[in-house]
Amino acid sequence: MAGIGFELKKLFDRRTLTGQAMAYGYSAVITAGPFALLTSMVLLIQLLFARYDAAGEASQLYTASVIYPFVFSQLLTCGFAMVVTRYLADSLYRGEYENIAASCYGVIFMAQLLGMVVALLFFWDKPLPVVLKLFTYVFFMEMTAIWLQGVYLTALKDYKSIFFSYAGGACVSVLLAWGNFHTGLLEPVTGAMLSMCIGTGLIVCCFMVQIVRYFDCPAFSMNFEFLPYFEEHYRLFGVAFFYTLSIYVANFIVWSSDWGVVVAGTYLYSPRYDVVTFYAFLSILPTMIMFVVSMELKFYEQYAIYFTYITQKGSFQDIDDARKDLLYTLWTEFKNIMEFQLVFSLVFLAAGSYLMSIGGVYYQDVGIYRLLVLGAFFTAVLQVIYTLLLYLEDQQGALLIAGVFLGSNVLLGIIGQWLGENSYGFTFFLSAVLSAGVAVGRLQHFCQRINYYIFCGRPVFLEAPHGVFSRLAAFLYRDRNF
Repeated sequence: MAGIGFELKKLFDRRTLTGQAMAYGYSAVITAGPFALLTSMVLLIQLLFARYDAAGEASQLYTASVIYPFVFSQLLTCGFAMVVTRYLADSLYRGEYENIAASCYGVIFMAQLLGMVVALLFFWDKPLPVVLKLFTYVFFMEMTAIWLQGVYLTALKDYKSIFFSYAGGACVSVLLAWGNFHTGLLEPVTGAMLSMCIGTGLIVCCFMVQIVRYFDCPAFSMNFEFLPYFEEHYRLFGVAFFYTLSIYVANFIVWSSDWGVVVAGTYLYSPRYDVVTFYAFLSILPTMIMFVVSMELKFYEQYAIYFTYITQKGSFQDIDDARKDLLYTLWTEFKNIMEFQLVFSLVFLAAGSYLMSIGGVYYQDVGIYRLLVLGAFFTAVLQVIYTLLLYLEDQQGALLIAGVFLGSNVLLGIIGQWLGENSYGFTFFLSAVLSAGVAVGRLQHFCQRINYYIFCGRPVFLEAPHGVFSRLAAFLYRDRNF
């Protein structure tokens, strides 16, 4: 995550309990902010539906109208976010700040332009009221902006403002929804979606103000300077898209089964399967937070030393010693994170199974939940490894892992449909185990040959990209010696 490591290091250097708590809190806000935002708003507004006797079809329509923008905005933006993360990291490393804020506007524009086409095709023949379609589309665009702004927020130091932006937007949404339920000015679903749009829009505006205030946005800045990165680092786009799609593809397959439910003739989803999937994936939030803190500090420190010796003509002995320290730190921190996550997964297995059982959830659904918690654990393993490989510039290896995860999910999910509902959950678990095994094997292979990949795995002469994106950037900024 571009830039977050610098701020975390300052907080940990204080060597105080307050500094460490702030570091973990900052990591939590950055990594889990959008997820916590949506979850809190949706759950509280759903309680309002129940409180004002508007549950049932209206509550289902509201939930679907929120979940679809959340899921598909993430799918839409994940590739853009990964490529822009690399652009932002390079810009910060070089100390070139003048185009950073402008690039945030540029990448949001590109993603929302694509999202507009997707939304138009989806809503074109759907029987929903036009006003509800409009509010759902606006929320989709806002979530698209938030996912991409999150890349830039990792470089900001004012994490308190980020937290209060999330909290303020969520509170505004819930209060407006409550006011609408209390007064009855708008139909419940329409009012709830309008409330979500206003609260989320407030968050987007606050984030944009913080980004521009931190990086500045001069009049001469270039909104699309990052375009050549889509040619240089196209594998990054594929890694992010394949991995994110892999997380949801099992749900998409179940939606097409007998468990699928159509809401208002528009949204297809599976309440039984989606709910247990949601709770199962809550179990790996600790890995996301722990990884940012641990790897961005301890691993990156050794990573920087190793490459400093290489680029600044260190002796062979210095480079080799740094390589050993780097690999030792990598595997030690990886083991610590996975042990930490295993404890949380076991807690979720025990507590979740018990709570679902006493809550009247079907016994079969409890079994699916257990399998999905285990599958989520191996998914966390895979995510940590492919991120490490990207640190080490093994984009091809990371793409291989993400491709295996997606391919195995699709193949096993289709086989699971043939086997029947007893296979639900197990196919995802099997895919995650298989993909995690491939990921561990790839990481071991790379680490054993790290000197070869670092010294011989790159072209001797670096050629500037000259594809369609580079030509477009050159056309846009032809008077700027782009």
